[in-house]
Amino acid sequence: MELEQQVTKVAMAMMTRNRYIAGDMIANLKSQMALEDVAGVVLISLERLLWFETELVWCIENLIPIDVRQEIKRIISFATYKHCIDKGLVPGKDFSIDANGKLLRNSIL
Repeated sequence: MELEQQVTKVAMAMMTRNRYIAGDMIANLKSQMALEDVAGVVLISLERLLWFETELVWCIENLIPIDVRQEIKRIISFATYKHCIDKGLVPGKDFSIDANGKLLRNSIL
């Protein structure tokens, strides 16, 4: 229930397109939660925004602090890596991830 409330608040703050409102909301979360948890709430909020916001990229670039964006990228990279392994791909042979978290695939795939 609390997670749903936090997600709703962050999504609504992002919909205002006001950097101060969104920034304050995320800063408040960062004071209460670990960075990974904040990134998770923001990620779910972004998913919710997909239904309403046509310019999601603007929200990401202008409303989400860089440390939260980096944590989201880390979470997504880990999930993608795990998904590839679950699909039977072999790390280092079929794919790899560079130091920036970018997925690299073998040229014969």
